Amino acid sequence: MEYTKYNKTMVLLSEENRDFAARSEQAIYGNLRVETGNNKGAISLSVQNLRFFERNRYIYKLILFGEKKERTIHSVMGTLILNRFGTGENYFRFDPNNVDGRGGTLSDYSVAIVAAVSMRDNKEPLHPVLKGKLAFAGNNVVAASAEKLSSQETNEIIEEVEEEPIEREEEKAVQEESLQSSPYEQVQNLGRRERVSYNKFYNQYVKEICEKTAKASELYEVVLPFSKDKTGASWKRIANVKNLPVVSPGAMWGASKYRHYIFGEDTDLYYIGIPGRFLNEEQPEGGKSGFVLWQPILGAESLEATKADCSLENRMTAYGYWITAIDKETGDIIDPV
Repeated sequence: MEYTKYNKTMVLLSEENRDFAARSEQAIYGNLRVETGNNKGAISLSVQNLRFFERNRYIYKLILFGEKKERTIHSVMGTLILNRFGTGENYFRFDPNNVDGRGGTLSDYSVAIVAAVSMRDNKEPLHPVLKGKLAFAGNNVVAASAEKLSSQETNEIIEEVEEEPIEREEEKAVQEESLQSSPYEQVQNLGRRERVSYNKFYNQYVKEICEKTAKASELYEVVLPFSKDKTGASWKRIANVKNLPVVSPGAMWGASKYRHYIFGEDTDLYYIGIPGRFLNEEQPEGGKSGFVLWQPILGAESLEATKADCSLENRMTAYGYWITAIDKETGDIIDPV
């Protein structure tokens, strides 16, 4: 297969093992973006809801499997960089004409697996967590998986993993470069290549606004809005709704309607609470913008607004706050609990 022209493939990864889910009630999911051009290759890996292990008890590796001359082949691409909330990503470069360093081309590979590897017991088998099918040259698809490998093949992979240095988040400073060789080729392929994502700017923006709000909130009095607070945050009541840290029309509507919002923080997270009742029309964006936790204000607990059989009258009476959280390090908007 020719790898001089720019080509992009998206691969969806499906769950193989729920035991490694960060939240057991939700599925693990992820995707790969494979790009080739000018005889160069790059893979972007992204996953959600993957369990984080302290002190690298398990690490996660991206491994490609395929078949060449009726023999199963594999290539360990590298380590997934995972945060403690179960979100992970990494960016791997490779030679599409020699992916594994042993002459295997990209078209020889047909399955991608994210596998959990024990760093305490080198005899423990690999645990496939996510799996996706690759189809670069229309060749036969191998039903390969880490569970079907022979013990010798598994040991070979584990030995490769042990030889690789573990990448650390603070060392990751990958800037995606174009896979084309000249400005002319870049312009020619502009209509076919994936557009650059600028989400990191907005993460940084949210992070900086939260930092400024936290500093400004020192002038406000501490409030105790809840009798039982699942977040454990220290809260301040903010009347200046124009500087709401998150970009959310629904949150701005609620804060403007009730003329305030509450701002909280702990060691790792900032929290934002938007006034509103436990009603669909008062939950910002129906939860899509991160406001998924609702807590009644002090004194409204007895109305039991969150119960399925709660009357509409009680829900109309019980006031509370819709809450989301922002990671202090990354600026990611995440589940508050």
